[in-house]
Amino acid sequence: MRLTVFVFGLALAGSAMAEVQGLSQIYNLAVANDPSLSAEVAGRSIAIATRDKVTAGKGLSVDGTVTGSRTDNLVNDDNFQTGSLSMKLTLPVFNRALDASIVAQEANVRSADAKLKGYRQAHIVKVAEVYFRVLSAEQDLQATYAEVVAFERQLEQAQERLSVGIGTRVDVDQARAKLDLSKVELISHEVALETAKSEVEQLIDGPVTGLADFPFDFAEKKYRKLNREIDSIVLDHPNVVAKFEAYQSALADLDKSRASLRPKLDLSSTFSIGDSSGGSSSATNASTRKNVLALTLSAPIFSNGANESALAVSAASVIKADAELASIRRKVRASIQVALRMLEASARTLEARRLVIVSAASRVEATEVAYSVGSGDIVEVLNAKKDLIAAERDLAKTRHTHALRELGVGEAVGDLSEEAIFRIDDQLIQ
Repeated sequence: MRLTVFVFGLALAGSAMAEVQGLSQIYNLAVANDPSLSAEVAGRSIAIATRDKVTAGKGLSVDGTVTGSRTDNLVNDDNFQTGSLSMKLTLPVFNRALDASIVAQEANVRSADAKLKGYRQAHIVKVAEVYFRVLSAEQDLQATYAEVVAFERQLEQAQERLSVGIGTRVDVDQARAKLDLSKVELISHEVALETAKSEVEQLIDGPVTGLADFPFDFAEKKYRKLNREIDSIVLDHPNVVAKFEAYQSALADLDKSRASLRPKLDLSSTFSIGDSSGGSSSATNASTRKNVLALTLSAPIFSNGANESALAVSAASVIKADAELASIRRKVRASIQVALRMLEASARTLEARRLVIVSAASRVEATEVAYSVGSGDIVEVLNAKKDLIAAERDLAKTRHTHALRELGVGEAVGDLSEEAIFRIDDQLIQ
């Protein structure tokens, strides 16, 4: 028992001496180092660059060509050099497919913006989850340490009672079994704590020292009232907006596929300069200057079914995007209702957990008084303290759950921001 208490004391001392990191500090490190978030940001940049690339096709384009050659006539030993310079300016006059493609890419950018906003909100919740998972694992570990101490003392007492003839071997075996099971649970919680820490380290790409936790008088937010109709909230939710813009992009792609079956008109102007010299005849020594203005009308005649197949794909994509939009609307609506109920439930659970601690603390006081006057034994005191530590663990874990549900409501409604992280961080013990 002394060895267990000593090891437990070292663990607590190590945690106290370590640098304490708050939720906002872990979040800032995760924003700076999480590759998943960087990938989402890059995805938005790709959408913007793709839109700019497609939109550039609507304007004037200029192409230049420079050529040079030398010709040796082996029959008459004649040789000459030629050179040319040309510049072509092209401007689309009528291109329905290009117009539809621009509309699709603009919708894709809006969709990428909404997806990134939604991912940032999910990222806030993800960081908070792994943060509080570490704290909850630490609470489980501390409570299990207390159980090991209590069961070690029970085993000692059972052995003492057996040695003086007032106990049985069954009592000793049962006490030893409880101790062994608690040690197995202790190992399990140690692994769980290391696993939780590794999740945080993966997010921040660095070591985790000590994490700040809530004080006992953590002021929870019991309810949250919606300031708008739920239909309006659903329509403005980032995940819904992303799917809506994806649907708009699919409609534009359908217009593009239809337009690919129609003619297009381009205006071009080509200015060229040519020069030949060094030949023995005047026919090979000449300079040219010309400009060609052209209006080109082109239309697909036969594509072996490729255009028709593309049209079918686009039509099916519209149906798919519409179904996904309807699905996400239902999902967001349900998640808002569930998140609000869960927040209220965790607030009520916190109140109940506090009452349990009051009862457990009273039991500890009573058993200590009884033991001090000789009418109780140390096992009862240790069991009472073990139950008090377990109650405190349950309260701490419920606080963690409640904080996550506060964030979950914000994510469900779609207005979660970094301010929520800083607000929670202000309540942590640094």
